[in-house]
Amino acid sequence: MPVISSKTRFYILSCLFVGLLGFSIHGYAQTLPSDETLIFLVRHAEKDLTESTSDPNLSAVGKEQAQKLAALLKDAGIQAIYSTATKRTEQTAQPLLQQLGLSIQHYDAKETKLMETLLKGNTGKRILVVSHSNIVPNLLNDLTQSKKYTYSEDYGDLFVIRVVPKKPASVVHLHF
Repeated sequence: MPVISSKTRFYILSCLFVGLLGFSIHGYAQTLPSDETLIFLVRHAEKDLTESTSDPNLSAVGKEQAQKLAALLKDAGIQAIYSTATKRTEQTAQPLLQQLGLSIQHYDAKETKLMETLLKGNTGKRILVVSHSNIVPNLLNDLTQSKKYTYSEDYGDLFVIRVVPKKPASVVHLHF
């Protein structure tokens, strides 16, 4: 019997969970209340650290991560994709954009009421937001009305957030 590393085992379990979540989200899409929103929030995939620029491309590993993200979310019913205007965030979103036939919508990560801007016009929809390690915890804390999310250098975190008006958001944290 082949030996499976803990990293591979975790990846397989995550894929199964996300597959079930995708199935549930797809089924839930028919009954999603008009005032609820599902946000899929990710940090951009791994950037190429060999590039000496403030706006690097994705590394080869990052490109694979972007493909994995697209495979995981292709059936999640995503209706809009938001990204900052950086190569690494746009390239993270690109495979899913192509699969779904959507166009990217840019946002300014420095905006003070960023989550309000992202939610405006998206109530009752499923959206993907590709962001940065210093922005993700702020968005999560804003939505959950908490301070439990902190800065992380990890790539591959996927937060599925259910937003209901006048209530703290609920969050499922996955890794792909």
